[in-house]
Amino acid sequence: MIRGLVAFVCVGVVLSAAAAACGAPAAGVANPNATQAQATSVRRTEVAAAQAIIANNPTATVTAAPTPAAPPTCQAQDAIWWYEAREHVGESRTIQGVIVATRAAPGGLAMLEIGQPYPDPTSLAVLLPTVAGSPALNGKSVCVSGKIATVEGRLAMQLRDASTIRVMN
Repeated sequence: MIRGLVAFVCVGVVLSAAAAACGAPAAGVANPNATQAQATSVRRTEVAAAQAIIANNPTATVTAAPTPAAPPTCQAQDAIWWYEAREHVGESRTIQGVIVATRAAPGGLAMLEIGQPYPDPTSLAVLLPTVAGSPALNGKSVCVSGKIATVEGRLAMQLRDASTIRVMN
C-alpha cells in the first residue's frame, strides 16, 4: 500500500513539473524580437539543416551550365576530340588530341597514346609502322585520320603509314 502511495506521489510530481514546463512562455519569449526567441529560432534552423543532412536529403547545389568545348582545329570537317571517339566506334574520323606517351608495340609497330596514358581505358591508342622520331611527338597536339575500333575494350586506330598524322603545334 505504501508503495502505491509513493508511486502515486512521484507521478503527481512529474506531471506537475511537466505542466509547469508546458505552461505560459517565460517573460520576454512572447515577444518574437526578444533575444531568447531569436536564439531559439536560430537553433531550430540549424537543427533542421543538420537533420536534412543526416537524412541524406541535402538541398540541391546550383551548378553552372557547362561551357561548350571549342571545335577541333583539324582541317577535316568531321573532326572530333579524342574523348568523343568512343561514340564513333566503327566510323572513319579525324581525331584531335595530345600525345601523352609513345612506345614500341608488338609486330614492329609504334603506339601513340592520345588523351590519357595507359592503362586508362578512355585513351585512344594509335598503332602505326615504326616512325623515326615518334618520341619527339610526346606533348604535341595532333590530328589523326582513320577508322576507330575497339580492341580488348580499348579504343584503337591502326594506320598504314604516318601520313595521316598532322602535328598541330
